[in-house]
Order: sequence, then structure tokens, then C-alpha cells
Amino acid sequence: MGIHSKKDEKFKPDKLSMEMKIETGKVYKNITKVKGRMIPSVDWRLMLYINENKLDEDEVFVVEEFYKSLLSPGTYPLFTCSCGVFGCGGYYVEVVHETERIIWLTEQSPFNDHTIESSNKFIFSWVQIMKFSKGLIQEFEHLKSIMSANELEFNFDIEKYNRIITEIKKH
Repeated sequence: MGIHSKKDEKFKPDKLSMEMKIETGKVYKNITKVKGRMIPSVDWRLMLYINENKLDEDEVFVVEEFYKSLLSPGTYPLFTCSCGVFGCGGYYVEVVHETERIIWLTEQSPFNDHTIESSNKFIFSWVQIMKFSKGLIQEFEHLKSIMSANELEFNFDIEKYNRIITEIKKH
């Protein structure tokens, strides 16, 4: 099942990129300074860009679903509300696999800036998506090392993401 048009053949592939900001510090555990104690904190944000246009920060990229979408086409809840409840403000992305490219069809514009023209169809080359996927793993490995150094729990399965990339390379 492919989505083709003459326009697509002339169209320059979209580019997915990211930036991760990490801040470390200490916060009081328990509410008051008198009864609390200082513990390490690591705050991080992952910001996504398509063609250097920043995606809406109120929509959180669901990393686990992204890696699942690389294995097979389908509809995935790739973005959720910043509160963590998908039904509050998340949206689905239909992911189409073709030989040389992967296509995202979004329910809504992913950009907060409504002056950005968007057809809600994004076409990425597999080469670029794999580069993005590996870069995302590197960012999470860096975050994991910071979290571990601060004795904090890390909740992403980097090994699983690496297995997915390895599986895709085999095809």
C-alpha cells in the first residue's frame, strides 16, 4: 500500500530532528525545608522539529510508540498531552511504510506556530529516520548516565530501541 503522487516524486523529503535539554539540580523532598532533605533532580525536555520548525511543546512525543512505528505501518499515538493523558490532548499519526521512505499523516498540525504551512503529511527518507532514531538513542544514553550518576530511575528501554534498529537493518 503506497501513497504516491507526481508531487511526491518532486518533493524534497522532510527532515525530523530533535534537541534534548537537560538540567540537573537539587530539590527538597517533602514540602518544607525543615522536614525535607535535598535530593538530586534531573529535568529534561525533548523538542522535535520537522524541517527546522519546532513542534508544539504541549504535545509530548511518545518514544515507545515511535520505535514501534518503525517496525510496522499503522496508526500510533505518537503525541500525547503534556499532562500525560492521551485523551486530554494527544493525537494519532498514521504511519505508512514504503521501500525508500516513511510517511506520517497527522490528525492535526503538529506545529504550535499556525503560520507554518503544513499539509499534515510528512515524508521522511528511511535513511534520515534511521539517523534520527540512532541520535535519539544517543541522547537517551547520555540522559541515562546523568540519571544513574544522580541515583535516579531511568524509564526508557534503550536496549529494545537498539534491537528495533538492528531488526530494521536486516530487511
